[in-house]
Amino acid sequence: MNFLEPPRRRSYAFLRRNIGWLFPCFCLGAISTAAFSETASFPQENMESERSDDSMSGRHHRHHHEDRDHQADSYHDEHPHGHHHGHQDRGSEDELSIRDLIVEADRPKATTDGSNSYAVKGVTIGKRIQRLEDIPQSVSVMTKQQMLDQNLNTVNEALNQVPGVTVNNYGDGTSGFMSRGYSMNTQFDSIPSFGGTSFAQQFDLSIYDRMEILRGPDGIFQGGGSPGGVINMVHKRPLNKFHVETGGSVGSWNNLHGYFDVTGPLNKAGTINGRIVMAGTSQDYYYKPGHDQRWTGYGAIDFHFDDKTTLTLTAAGQKNKTTRFMGLPRASNGSDLNLPVSSYVGASWNKSQSPMYELSADFERHLGKGWQVRLAGRHRYTNSSQEYSLLSKLDPQTMKGSFNLTKAIDKERYDDVDLYVTGPVHLFNRKHIFLVGANYSYNLERDGSGSATYSKNPQLTNQDIFNPVLPQNLLSGDLTSYYREPFVQKGLYASAQIEVIKPVQILLGGRLSSYTYKLKNLIAGTPTKIQQHVGNHLTPYAGVVWHMTPNLTSYFSYTDIFSPQGGYTEAGTRIKPLQGQQMEAGIKGSWFRGKLHASFAAYRIMQHNLARATEDGRMDCGPSQSSTCYEAAGLVRSQGFDTEIIGQPMKGLDINFGYTYNDNRLMKAIGSTLPVGSRYTSNTPAHLFKLWTHYRFALGKSSDKNILSFGGGLNAQSSTFGTTRTVTQPGYIIGSAQIGYQLSPKFEISVTVNNLSDTRYYSRLGNVNYYNYYGTPRSFMFSVHNSF
Repeated sequence: MNFLEPPRRRSYAFLRRNIGWLFPCFCLGAISTAAFSETASFPQENMESERSDDSMSGRHHRHHHEDRDHQADSYHDEHPHGHHHGHQDRGSEDELSIRDLIVEADRPKATTDGSNSYAVKGVTIGKRIQRLEDIPQSVSVMTKQQMLDQNLNTVNEALNQVPGVTVNNYGDGTSGFMSRGYSMNTQFDSIPSFGGTSFAQQFDLSIYDRMEILRGPDGIFQGGGSPGGVINMVHKRPLNKFHVETGGSVGSWNNLHGYFDVTGPLNKAGTINGRIVMAGTSQDYYYKPGHDQRWTGYGAIDFHFDDKTTLTLTAAGQKNKTTRFMGLPRASNGSDLNLPVSSYVGASWNKSQSPMYELSADFERHLGKGWQVRLAGRHRYTNSSQEYSLLSKLDPQTMKGSFNLTKAIDKERYDDVDLYVTGPVHLFNRKHIFLVGANYSYNLERDGSGSATYSKNPQLTNQDIFNPVLPQNLLSGDLTSYYREPFVQKGLYASAQIEVIKPVQILLGGRLSSYTYKLKNLIAGTPTKIQQHVGNHLTPYAGVVWHMTPNLTSYFSYTDIFSPQGGYTEAGTRIKPLQGQQMEAGIKGSWFRGKLHASFAAYRIMQHNLARATEDGRMDCGPSQSSTCYEAAGLVRSQGFDTEIIGQPMKGLDINFGYTYNDNRLMKAIGSTLPVGSRYTSNTPAHLFKLWTHYRFALGKSSDKNILSFGGGLNAQSSTFGTTRTVTQPGYIIGSAQIGYQLSPKFEISVTVNNLSDTRYYSRLGNVNYYNYYGTPRSFMFSVHNSF
């Protein structure tokens, strides 16, 4: 494929060549999901008749008085000063439905806090609130209820339970997140951002209401981004009723976590509401001297000026201190050294600190007749510093090696602004929804490093890798490099949802984007250099949604992909932008009044110029000469399918099931040393299976106490390879189990066992010297949740 040919011709050729592959996959999914529809919809009448005594299942958790079939009604009560265009009486025939939410475009009502459900009625990842069935791409949601049920305290733990997402540990409290063989982008409350996931510290999970995950590129709203997908982290919003929630857990290796969450009105009229969340973590690891400690604070305040206007202000801060661990080595041929799981390689003084804070403002105004304008901004600042040792050479016979020492600082600032207007237009007796907007992102990074190498310091050679003597004072000198790197992205975007006939909608959209990246060496005093600039690049998008039955929806979508890349080659040049296209076809279903969702999607992504870490694992590239070295591929194809079932198929039982198949291969080698046909992306299994189930039932006649619960899960994947392709591991299966007891409507305890079989496996693979991390062995956690 010639990526220099005109976009229209290139897009047409891509569609013509690949539609034949997607069609049979789509048909297979349609047949299987339709079959599921026939069986699942059969007992629907029975489910509806049981609504009145649904609380017997114990699913009330902290809001036992709220019937789960009236989630939307409870949203109305929690936000009486939201943006309503009509009067609804509680319990009346005219109670708020998901379609009403979509018409009103009231984003806060998509909250999952207090919904007691794994399934959602609407998402906000596409700016305005939408049903999952109206989005022609794969979308998953990690709700607050599933976070509580599984005792998930970190973003890493939550995303590790999301179908199709892989989590790669970086050893300093940060991780990388991938889907469909590519890294993922970030949104915060639907505001696109350059940073926030890979190589970035994360806030405690307690400050978020939910995480919305879109698999595949979001070219319209995200702008320049990876085709892996988008993670939309949605913060908790204040409620207009006083509510306090606390919780804590104690686990293996002194794993301690606690949180405190209070919300309510700040004036008698209820027009000003506030929320404060505090959380803390202190834990050792299964290897010594591993330790992590962090403190998190979050505050939010809503000003409801009238029934149509709301201003939300938030602030968050976090301090952390983590042992920097670079992972374990492998043999020179890549084979496993079978080291004990408790092994640690490096200096005892390895450390990483990343204090950060975040501010945001969100203004929404409803203009009448369904139209809405939103202006939102976000500012985040992170001040990271690290000192660590890095194994650079190993003799597997003696287990002695040579080390390099590194210190690094990285000060990052993110400023994001997003403005859009959206609303319906009625033409030809049909309703069409339009959206137009613009966003601006500014990322300023000041990073530098200094090092002590074994080639210049003989005392760093011939060291016992498990107990090395590495003088920290070798890093007492000044930084040898310090760079200022601003990165600006701005763009205009528009989309239209056109109702052709009643059950069929066509979606059209596009984005016009500009990017500029600059570089200046602050130590050498060199002039600023423009390393990369792209102006007015058009990213088109198209899709069609067909609501075949009240329960089933099929879709097809196409999008172009364009993304600047941040890696550097061994020659010192910056990797060129990534370009490509994705096609996706799928089918979605919803049953039992939205309590249960299922989906199947087949996709094909073609990418040109994708960056990958070099085989030799070099980390002396980039301006600071301390970053991973990359090379660009020619043409890479990623294709496969994913399926998901989430929600409540029967009273008291919740399930989240996902299976993903991904085949990513190098199709044309240009600038890559890999042979054509090779699997391309490291740490991406071809088969990825995730399952979590949770069942509650009452032990006596009371429906609000003496509730027993059982939970269990399986995570399994096929074989993978590391950044060095000879570093491999076979597939593995990890199981978990949980038992819980709800003593009263407001107090619940549980015990969770993870990695039941104490399976020895690697959560991430790197090269022969480092970046190989064992997964957590068998562990136990006792948790308590209380509200009042």
